[in-house]
Amino acid sequence: MISLRKSAAGIVAATVLVPLTLIGSANPASAQSTTCDLRPRGTIIGAKSKTVDFNVPSASAWTYELPRIGLYVYDTEADGDGSSVRIGPEMFKNSDAGVQQGEVQRTRRSDGVQDTCTASWRIRRATRLQDVKVEKIKYGRKLSGRVERVVWGKKPDSRWTTYSKGSVSVRFLNARGKWQDAGAAEVTKGGKFKFTKQIGERKWRLYFQSDELSGVSPEIEITG
Repeated sequence: MISLRKSAAGIVAATVLVPLTLIGSANPASAQSTTCDLRPRGTIIGAKSKTVDFNVPSASAWTYELPRIGLYVYDTEADGDGSSVRIGPEMFKNSDAGVQQGEVQRTRRSDGVQDTCTASWRIRRATRLQDVKVEKIKYGRKLSGRVERVVWGKKPDSRWTTYSKGSVSVRFLNARGKWQDAGAAEVTKGGKFKFTKQIGERKWRLYFQSDELSGVSPEIEITG
């Protein structure tokens, strides 16, 4: 496992780049750079740090570097396994959300040839639902609440702020004991949403649907 530290240039790994010749194979590198698959393809980063385990399925040995945000992970014969990294919200700016493209140097698992390819990693800001409630109204039920999104950065005034885009998915438990889609509630100013349906008391499940920069929220279950 490697650790990250903050610098004037951003987040940097406490390692140095391993030359491709140290990865393992003596075969010549491919002359043309291609795209390759990186796992995970995307990560939701919330208010707490977590460990992310990277892998390049097509490679028996590899390095992956994202200079823009200072990320460097690897799994090579020379330096061993440094494919896991501890990541937290203080390490990024909100503007870092989205697709990050970096360079992979690898020894291909299929034929042992060394080459360079480009891999993408999408990072999203975590979301959550707050103050969710269900009310009995004439001929039905009204569900309401608020969407919040995490704030990245070293010392924000608050780690969460309201998010006023997207929609909240709503489901209910039907008479057959199956979860059924009820529809979606648009998120409006102040992160607020509401949803009404002509129906009796039910169990409900709600979650914020992800977008390009924001992750899907944990599901909330409520009865009423």
